[in-house]
Amino acid sequence: MHHGLLGGEATPLDSYLDVRILPGARASFGVSVLTGLAIAGVIGVLLDITEIPVGGAIGAFVGGLVAALLLYARRRRTTIIGFLVGLFSFPVELTILMGVVSSNLYTPPQVPEISLSVLLVALVTTLLMQIMGGTIGGLLGGIIRHPSPGTEEVPGPTPSPPPQRPEKYCVQCGAGLAKGTSICHACGAKQPS
Repeated sequence: MHHGLLGGEATPLDSYLDVRILPGARASFGVSVLTGLAIAGVIGVLLDITEIPVGGAIGAFVGGLVAALLLYARRRRTTIIGFLVGLFSFPVELTILMGVVSSNLYTPPQVPEISLSVLLVALVTTLLMQIMGGTIGGLLGGIIRHPSPGTEEVPGPTPSPPPQRPEKYCVQCGAGLAKGTSICHACGAKQPS
């Protein structure tokens, strides 16, 4: 039985998300974080340039949401990924903004002299809002798209064990054989005991 976004009956939105946009797709933790950071940085810069209040927090929210949707994991992991996107979206956004300003694509408006204490309070407030935005986006992404209850999250690929070294070799063709083999599997020659 398929449950909807909030645990009730499945809706057309559930089907759309599962089948058309992300049909069983699952990205790694790192790819999800990097994608979320890129989205958060670009959206944050665009909203800040257009002088929309809390643009960075909105960008972090959207980045955390996208990262969680890509990860396709339980809510605890999607909340962690949203937190990481929110935490690191501020330096990513600043880096993008510095690139846009240094390439003369945007000239920031002149601002009056701001005291260091006011600047630090603004910096901490902005960082906290972006962390909250990313964390809430990650949590919401985990609520929208997560594995069904009872299914186990698939771990990453595990390396196969190295092939066992043969304990003896065929007297006729030289193929590797397990100890106690009486007939070679490769050429059919009888082996001495």
